[in-house]
Amino acid sequence: MTQDHPLYQTDDLIAAVRAGRRAEAQAILDYLATAVEQVNLLQLAAIAVSIAEVQLARQLLDRFSRRHQMTLNELLQCAGLYAEAGRPDQAIQLVQPQAQQGLPYPGIYHLLGTAQAQVGAVSIAVTELKKALSLSPQSGISWLTLASLVNFANDEQAFIRLSDACKQQAQSEKAESRHFYYALAKAWDDRGDYLQAWHCYQQGAAVAAAQSRYQQQEHQSFVNQLVADHLWPNPRRQHRFVAEKPPVAILGVPRSGTTLLGQMLGCHSALNAAAEHNALAVSCMHLSRTQISQFNQYLAAHGAPDAALEHMAALYLRLAGERTPGQGAMVDKALNLTQYFDIWATLFPHGKAIYIRRDEAETAWSCYKTNFRQQADWSWSVTDIVSYLRLERQLMQHWLALYPERILSVEYADLLASPEQTLRRICQHLQLPFEAAMLQFHQSTAPVQTASVGQVHQPLFTPPQPAAERYPEFFRQWQQAWQRH
Repeated sequence: MTQDHPLYQTDDLIAAVRAGRRAEAQAILDYLATAVEQVNLLQLAAIAVSIAEVQLARQLLDRFSRRHQMTLNELLQCAGLYAEAGRPDQAIQLVQPQAQQGLPYPGIYHLLGTAQAQVGAVSIAVTELKKALSLSPQSGISWLTLASLVNFANDEQAFIRLSDACKQQAQSEKAESRHFYYALAKAWDDRGDYLQAWHCYQQGAAVAAAQSRYQQQEHQSFVNQLVADHLWPNPRRQHRFVAEKPPVAILGVPRSGTTLLGQMLGCHSALNAAAEHNALAVSCMHLSRTQISQFNQYLAAHGAPDAALEHMAALYLRLAGERTPGQGAMVDKALNLTQYFDIWATLFPHGKAIYIRRDEAETAWSCYKTNFRQQADWSWSVTDIVSYLRLERQLMQHWLALYPERILSVEYADLLASPEQTLRRICQHLQLPFEAAMLQFHQSTAPVQTASVGQVHQPLFTPPQPAAERYPEFFRQWQQAWQRH
């Protein structure tokens, strides 16, 4: 087989990924990355990131970035993929020279601002995002990112510019208007006009809800299957592979404090920085959704269940380790880890978990007002939020009953009010000594890619006025829907 007639094409790789054939996808990816000269390195890197092969993605990006003649668009794509692969520092290094030249291209400053925010350089990020908006005031995503980092009560000029941009955006593409609505809602909230903020939040949610694919009945069936199939712990499914340093799982719905807790734990010398990676989901991508919810039945029918478990455990540790390298145990706070928890617990029989709970009404409000960029289609309507949170609570109650010694429950309110005491409980559960560095979590430069990026780089604080007093209409709707469901 010659270079002119490669064994595989990129289309073969894409087809394998879409079909969930991960082993085949990895083999094709390795082949294309090493055996074929004429290949789109950026496209391969993007696919590698999608299946959590971040080390290979970085190698491909390193090769691409060594090219002497990259267009500006290629450079920005390359930098963006570095950030997605967990290397915002590389993204900054790649884009910084263009920013220093003062090139009039807003994408440079948006990317630089986003990457700086991820590593905790908030003041630099704000400066760069404002540069991007001075060049492109109609960039909704730049306004949304800036809004997560600034207090508009202290920045009158930014508020005026955002208001003007929103008025112009009213006549533009509706999908982009979602970002403007959420940014302006945050601005009104900062300035204490909660009625205006509520109006903007409703408009943003309405735009997003029109694109939602969340189905309450499908989610209910999935949870019912999970509970029915996992009626006992799984020590009977022991396998020979044992992790030297078992990972730690953080369980909880979005906006319940998982990112904050992960940032705190990541400051412990015995733990790696937490990451919302998809290593477990990718390790299970060969499984159908039914096989995930009926994992016991899947293993019972498998010809070599021990080998399957060993392969999945080793793959998970490798992929997660590439995302968060270090000498400590890995901390996993993946978004849907609750749904995969029995698989996780089976792969790592000595692994411990922390379940962080927050008042459900407050969690619901925090989800509703957050412009999630993916994987939270349920967060745009009160009824969908109620359905999702009830099902997640049902599932967590089941795991707590199944694994009482392995899951420690903590309250978000306690973490805010008594952080040291709560962290000492967690350290005791993990059989680790308490370290005061965990209380300085806001100084960490570990990358954060969730909607909490602005919050976790600040010291702990409690809003002076409860959300229920600021947004009574939402909480009225929430209460009615919760009681009906």
